[in-house]
Amino acid sequence: MEYFKILSIGFVLSFIGVLLAVKLFPKIKLLDFPQRYGLTRNRLPYPGGIILGLLFLGLLLLDPRFLILGLPLLLLGGLSFWDDRKTLPAKFRLFCHFLIAILVYFLGIKIEFIGNPFAQTNFELSQQFPILAFLLTIFWIVSIQNAMNWFDGLSGLAPGVSAIGFFVLGLLGLLRPELLFDPTHHTITLANFYLTGICLGGFYFFWTKKIVLGDSGSQLLGFLLAVMAIFSGAKIATTLLVLALPILDFFIVILRRIIIDRKSPFQGDLNHLHHNLARKLSEKWATLFLLLVSFLFGGIAVFLVGTQKLIALLFATVFVLGLTIRTSKSEL
Repeated sequence: MEYFKILSIGFVLSFIGVLLAVKLFPKIKLLDFPQRYGLTRNRLPYPGGIILGLLFLGLLLLDPRFLILGLPLLLLGGLSFWDDRKTLPAKFRLFCHFLIAILVYFLGIKIEFIGNPFAQTNFELSQQFPILAFLLTIFWIVSIQNAMNWFDGLSGLAPGVSAIGFFVLGLLGLLRPELLFDPTHHTITLANFYLTGICLGGFYFFWTKKIVLGDSGSQLLGFLLAVMAIFSGAKIATTLLVLALPILDFFIVILRRIIIDRKSPFQGDLNHLHHNLARKLSEKWATLFLLLVSFLFGGIAVFLVGTQKLIALLFATVFVLGLTIRTSKSEL
């Protein structure tokens, strides 16, 4: 009941907050810039991520130990809002993302163990391989937050996938509390359900294009998914499976841009998996299909252990590659 209550609180706060943004943002000229992307539609309230970002700060009230997230959230939120309004250079944004991830590491949030699926044990990194722990943590945070940002190409997709991710992490806290960063820190589980509620509460408005999420939302969602995965002890395999769609699309797009298109990986385009799928189906149906796939991956992640997750990850990789090739071919 406690977890349902905190999820409901997040849902209600998000629903009311995003609804108010839909009504108030146009009055204070917080609108998007469709002309940047060659679109001719009317301007929409933007960025809705401001509301989610403010609600994310509610984590700091759940437990004083979450206070270490305050500064990184404010820095990343401010940078992302600046980018939403002015479009910062991609390399500058990425440099700042690395600095924020380094800050997180030195605040004590780090990947200290990697599970060995073949022996049901862990490899300890923080003591034996501290440099590897540092590099893996930085790569983990920066990759996941940018993967979620790149996956925010269809209305409601990023909040929907994030809701599934946080929900799975919350379920893991209930079913396998021994995995937690701190086993006595049950507010980690509460926090995941609270974040689930926030994503679900605003989903309708983002999905129906009443407001645009923006980097202010997608970057923070990715950042919190990466950090909460570390807190929840799920770390590598589970989170990779839950977020298989955005993570695999992220790396597939980077490789395609470098190897096939022979251009900078920072040069955006509309040839992501979700874009191609939307052209084949429709934007709303593509979003629902991808959310269904993410939900199925999330369900698998909760109940599989050890080598079973590796097999599931292999299946997910083949599935996403096949779907990417299939949808890309349909446009030739």
